[in-house]
Formats: sequence, C-alpha cells, structure tokens
Amino acid sequence: MSPTQVAEINAHFQRYNNAPLASFSGLSPEQMHHLMYDPLGAASPVRLRAELPAAVLDQVPLLRVTEELLRLVQREGHIKLTAGGALPRKYLHELYGHGILPDEFVESGFVKINREIDSSFLHTVHIIATGAGLVKKIHGKLTVTKKGQLLQPPAQRSQLLRLLLEVFTSKFNWGYFDVYGNDESPAGQLAWAYSIYLLARFGSDPRLMEFYADKYLLAFPFIINSVQEVEYMTREAQIRNYYNGRVFFRFARWFGLAHIKERQYGPDAEADQVTATPLVAQLFQVSGGGKA
Repeated sequence: MSPTQVAEINAHFQRYNNAPLASFSGLSPEQMHHLMYDPLGAASPVRLRAELPAAVLDQVPLLRVTEELLRLVQREGHIKLTAGGALPRKYLHELYGHGILPDEFVESGFVKINREIDSSFLHTVHIIATGAGLVKKIHGKLTVTKKGQLLQPPAQRSQLLRLLLEVFTSKFNWGYFDVYGNDESPAGQLAWAYSIYLLARFGSDPRLMEFYADKYLLAFPFIINSVQEVEYMTREAQIRNYYNGRVFFRFARWFGLAHIKERQYGPDAEADQVTATPLVAQLFQVSGGGKA
C-alpha cells in the first residue's frame, strides 16, 4: 500500500470519527468516546463548569444532604450505627427534616422513615459519603475522616460535588434499588454523561421519558443483550424501565437536574414527562451536537 493510500485511509477514518451521527444525537464517534471513557474530562462534550457559585451548589440535593450529614457527625463527634450499620432513626429524621428533597410518599404519610432503607435517597447519601472516604465506620461508630473535614469549608464545595458525582457514577451500582428483574444491566449508568447531554440539548421542552430512553437505545443498541428474555416484557421495555428509574427518578432527581411530571391515570392519562431544570446548564458546560 502506498503512502498516498495510507493517508487517504487515515483521512477517511478521521472524517468519520469527527462527523456528527444521528444515532448519537449529533455527537461524533470521537466525542462519544471521550464522553464514555473520560466523562467530565477536558475533551468530553460534558464538563463541570469551572465556576460554581454557592447559589447553584445549593440546588443539588445530594450535595446538600451530604454536607448536612458531615455537619451532623462532626457535631456529635461520632454516631453509633445500628446493628446493621445504618443511621439511627433520630438522625434520619433530622436529615430529612431539612426539607432538601421531600418525598411525596413520606409527606403523604404513606411511608414513615423508621429505618435507613425506608429512604433510598438517605441510604444512598450514606453509601456515597462512605465510598467517597468522607466518613468511616469503626467499631460500629461513624466518624468524619480527615478528607471529610478538608472538604467541608465553603471554598471546597465544588470539589466535594465533583467527588460525589464521580463516586455516584463510577462506584455506586445504579441498579441497587431496582424493584423489577434480577439483571445486572449497566443501562443508564453506562455513558451516564450522555443523558446530561440529551437533557441539555432537548430538555427545554417537556418530553416523554421514552424519548430519552429511545435515544439511549439508539446510541447503544448492544445494551439490549444485557437483560434476560422474559415472557411478560420485551427486552426494549426492560431497558426503558431500567433507564427511566435509574436516570430520572434517582440520578437526575437526586442531583436536581430534571423536573418530572409523573404518570397520571384515568380518562386523561398522561405518561411520565421530563423537563431539564436550569441546573443542567448552570452545572455543566455542554458542547457538540452538530447536524447529523
């Protein structure tokens, strides 16, 4: 093969790698590669903004409650955990009582927070804070680590958010709270930053959750093979259920990124709809999205 032919082949692949694709909602293969394997990195189309004012950070529920947990443990010196290693009820009530992320089932009295597992959000805050090395358990007692102390000052809040986001997306199993199936599908967590990109590009108007799930399936069709065949539901429907629950009802809600208008029943029934909150643009710098 001549040098000219090699150069032509290389140029062809370079054009392909830099060309926006409809299946990627306007991202190029190279952009998608960075988004998947170095999310938030300098070359990724989704990056945390360099300047994050306190007023913006105050809108991130998971950050706020983590900060309250650190203050609580710091105030007490240590917290004696339950036999199962969970936060005792009185501290759960204190954390929930800040009103940072009200739960409609708790507010209506349908659910009472007696155990940590009664609130998937508070349970996750405990898991993430531990996984991030902000708190540690020794002999059944929860204490704040040196790292947790260093990240408590207001000047460190942006760094704390980045740490929580990285731990939540890379170490925490997004399928942990799934109530259906027994698959270990990576749906939603795989290429999680792509959902941020989709919200930034399409989220200004209310859209059905299926709109986003279908775009995710279009970009990653191989994800279908990550679920088992069942008689009562197609693989596509399983992936949509995983995606919607993990991405919107947990990740986007807990980080304040989406407003969800939940399904209504009756003659005027409407399916779940999603609108991006202003926080998406305030937290993330999103680029790309050329015409495919």
